Amino acid sequence: MNHKKRIRLLFILLPVSLILIQVFWQPPFQRPQKFKMAIRALIPPIGFIFQYFDFNEKNALVHWEEKLFQGRVVYWVDFENRDGFIHSKSKQTASAIFYRTKFDVSNYPYVSWKWRVGKFPDKSHTVDLKKRDDFAARFYVVFISRFFTNFKCVEYVWDEFSPEGTILESPYADQIKQIVVQSGPSKPGEWVSETQNVFEDYQKLFGGPPKMKAAAIALMTSSAGTQSEAEGFFDDIRIGKSATPRSSAAPQVNPGGSAAQSGGEKQP
Repeated sequence: MNHKKRIRLLFILLPVSLILIQVFWQPPFQRPQKFKMAIRALIPPIGFIFQYFDFNEKNALVHWEEKLFQGRVVYWVDFENRDGFIHSKSKQTASAIFYRTKFDVSNYPYVSWKWRVGKFPDKSHTVDLKKRDDFAARFYVVFISRFFTNFKCVEYVWDEFSPEGTILESPYADQIKQIVVQSGPSKPGEWVSETQNVFEDYQKLFGGPPKMKAAAIALMTSSAGTQSEAEGFFDDIRIGKSATPRSSAAPQVNPGGSAAQSGGEKQP
């Protein structure tokens, strides 16, 4: 057994050994309760987090797919002080990346993520609604029926001027509803955390609870309509049962959910 394997085995056996010492050091009648408490401390809670993406690996986008609308936005995994995140740049282009999944928002209603904006698309030269449908940062939850005969999207956007809480109609499809959850520029290098109850938002936007399961999440930066440029950043995406505190650390992942992190790395 080489040195690295010995070290790895030590880190596996050490917590187990400490638990056994704590349990059997107690009087016999206290051991069952202490054993249960120790197991709960060792094993993370199951079911609270359905999926979690931290993008801390260079290949974290390998399972994400791309959807082109007008040209190709560049998405890649970038790093600051060893912390990974998605970096996006759009130059008169519009495309999205998405991750296929399946979850019931009545069971896992919350999505949370961090984002920031490097550059907003310039909307000052057009009044056309379709051309103004450009945003530096969007987060989608996509609902698709079993036989792909129907779809709906809840889209969270960061806009430069529209007030937070503004509900926008997509100029491209009635099935897409937009909520402005951030407004105005972000401070350089400062991440903003979001937590949204998708189940409640869906009912507010579409007038009733969803009849379909969520089938994908998507991220997008676009500047094709305005023929300008835009830049966005995304990180720490969670799907779960409860709201994520703004200052919370990375959660333990539900073993039943996938924490895969996506598509091939691209550089601008």
